[in-house]
Amino acid sequence: MLNELSKTDTKEQLLVSKWLTEIGLEHSLEEEFSPYRADIYIHDIRLVIELDGAFHLKKRDAKRDAYLLEKYGVYTWRVPNSMVTVGNKENLIKDLMILVEEYSNA
Repeated sequence: MLNELSKTDTKEQLLVSKWLTEIGLEHSLEEEFSPYRADIYIHDIRLVIELDGAFHLKKRDAKRDAYLLEKYGVYTWRVPNSMVTVGNKENLIKDLMILVEEYSNA
């Protein structure tokens, strides 16, 4: 289920959200995992999709991802914003479906 659009929703979030809706995956934007917020959360498989801009710090992100897994039992898939393009839609969906299969069986 989609949350109301947030002022912080990016064009990449909205595009990925549209694609998830097209393939029938329920999700929410800006899901709260205190003290963090996830860009997109797919409830059924407990997967966070983080759409990373140019200024993400790998060590900080790894710490955050580990915290979300330990505290909330959710996995994180990081996707660079530069990969979220209409021309790359098929590849992203294919990669996501591999994760859906993997985490559905976990």
